[in-house]
Amino acid sequence: MVNKNNENQLIIGTDEAGYGPNLGPLVISATVWESPTDNLLPLLEQLKTHKIQIGDSKKLYHGGGSLTTLEYGIMIPLRYLGQSLPLLNAEETVLTEQTAVFAKILSENNIRLCDICSRIIEPEEFNRELDRFDSKGSLLSDATLTLIAEILNARHTTLPVLIFCDKHGGRNRYIDLLMKYFPDSWVQVIEESRSSSIYRLTYEKQPLEFRFLAKGESQVPVALASMNSKYLRELAMIRFNEFWREKIPDLKPTAGYPEDAKRFRNDIAAVQKELGIKDETIWRKR
Repeated sequence: MVNKNNENQLIIGTDEAGYGPNLGPLVISATVWESPTDNLLPLLEQLKTHKIQIGDSKKLYHGGGSLTTLEYGIMIPLRYLGQSLPLLNAEETVLTEQTAVFAKILSENNIRLCDICSRIIEPEEFNRELDRFDSKGSLLSDATLTLIAEILNARHTTLPVLIFCDKHGGRNRYIDLLMKYFPDSWVQVIEESRSSSIYRLTYEKQPLEFRFLAKGESQVPVALASMNSKYLRELAMIRFNEFWREKIPDLKPTAGYPEDAKRFRNDIAAVQKELGIKDETIWRKR
């Protein structure tokens, strides 16, 4: 454990959306919290009693269904931070009321949500980055560790930092990545297994603990990052489908996953050629 004396620590949770599709962006998000405990599950239960949902985005939203639950779940934390995204179905009055409840519950638990930030990798950049790496998993790990390093460098905090990440592509060993992004640091391996890979290091006199978890969404910081990534990707796919339906009114929309993406690619081929849109700008190689 980074935090041994129940003192405040910084907690960062990361997750992605869009790892598998051929169409649309890969979105990686991080949420940053300050808390005296790394167990935020009691907070989750309190929020649920007030119908504020934070959880695995795959459970809160199923493709083709309503985005409303996911929308409220991410908009409330964003409003707490003074940030926002375009509203689809959420009601302004409900958001205002629920944001006040969210703030009150966090305050009562001496917990603060400090930031939500994202990296959006569109297909053309995804293809370029994939040429640099041997796999999508390596691309994801590189982008995630870069985002974490940027957060740490920007905050200049003296607090110990605990970082939760969902496992990347099923890999169990991350020590080489940590040594790359946190050079001149002695990395201590605590555990490397299918369920979790845990490391401790000191970076610029700051103690860090990384936990790469097979079910990272069980952790509140990761769950909220998952929700933010999913919502941003869904917004991107809504705009993507709207663009093509303006050209082909009877075109069936796509979520971008492999089998349906092939169908969509064939359906837009003629118009895509007329518009001079290159394949690599919309189609991810893997």
